[in-house]
Amino acid sequence: MSEPRVVVIGAGIVGLSTAFELLRLGAEQVTVLEARHPGEGSSGRSVGMVETQYLDAADIEVRAFGHARFGALSREHGLSFVRGGYLRMAHDQADLDRFAESVARQAQFEIHDATVLLPRDIEARWPQLDVTDRAGALFGPSDGYVDGYECCTLLARLVREAGGDIVLNAELTAVESAPQGRVLVTEKGRFPADVVVNAAGGWAGRVGDLLDAPIPLAPQLHGAVAIELDGPMTPLLPFVMDYVPGSGTDGVYFRSERPDQLIAGLHTDEAIHRAVSPDVALGPVSHDFVERVSALMAQRMTDCDGFAVGRSWTGIYPMTPDHRPIVGTHPEAADVVCAAGAGGSGIQLSPAMARMAAEEIVNGKVTTFSSDTGWATARVCPSADRFERSH
Repeated sequence: MSEPRVVVIGAGIVGLSTAFELLRLGAEQVTVLEARHPGEGSSGRSVGMVETQYLDAADIEVRAFGHARFGALSREHGLSFVRGGYLRMAHDQADLDRFAESVARQAQFEIHDATVLLPRDIEARWPQLDVTDRAGALFGPSDGYVDGYECCTLLARLVREAGGDIVLNAELTAVESAPQGRVLVTEKGRFPADVVVNAAGGWAGRVGDLLDAPIPLAPQLHGAVAIELDGPMTPLLPFVMDYVPGSGTDGVYFRSERPDQLIAGLHTDEAIHRAVSPDVALGPVSHDFVERVSALMAQRMTDCDGFAVGRSWTGIYPMTPDHRPIVGTHPEAADVVCAAGAGGSGIQLSPAMARMAAEEIVNGKVTTFSSDTGWATARVCPSADRFERSH
């Protein structure tokens, strides 16, 4: 059998990571089709958190893989991976107990520096933080963040250097059947494909419909804002996350960008907001967003005097019904592999999503991960029409 022609839809962080992994595993004919330019969508607007401070073994394993991959890109190719630490707040003793279990689980995946901090430990390290109403936190000292646009630019270069092709301004407009595989019709021409990877981010629902391989995806609008300080803050703050996964709401996050600036926003792993069109204009955040972030930060900082709101921006969280990515062969289309639905964790989950999709295409099965991630397509794709979507 000849080498399969693999076409990846989307040159965001997941699509480019998938092309990169395919080429690393020996695939020879890999083409990425991008409607605009690499990282121009939400990948380039992400705050780029990379951390392993989760509770479930599978959630930790996939994040540990991503952590290692970004570390390798930093060492070998100069990617800026700022390891300022990641601090996930505990709301009560039950959270602290789960965090202690997380520390043990992380060690199983070679993350040995995670630790549980009590309020007095937090106040001693970062006196700017007010944690009088928190039970403590889970801290990963080697966690941090990357720049999503820089990641996409680097991966695009590595894909091309490895022999892959990236076609820009090539929005998918139609899909035709062919004697072997399919023909993908774009504004830049027609592309034959034996395997199609749907890694179209917020547009993955629309692409899935074109491929007759629907996926349940609700694009939701989220934002971030720069907080300008009237002087340098010392010590710098880690990535502070005051949200507990599975809580049914969102929570504030913030981190130091530089001594006189913080980046802040609201995060959730859950589909709690209304769906929007992926074509929605990505402009600044709303006044209500700024007010809520400011109010929540005031609860978490000892002194907010001298804080001023600077620039802001929005991006898309592509959410699934159970808040987990959709990765693997589509149950209704054997030539379509999904790599979509990472919500607000697309940067840090992209290496694991890409590895799983690439292994399934090249090797016929996933072998890298020992845990059941719960990402398989069959769990949600038959119910694609029953989840709120906005195309």
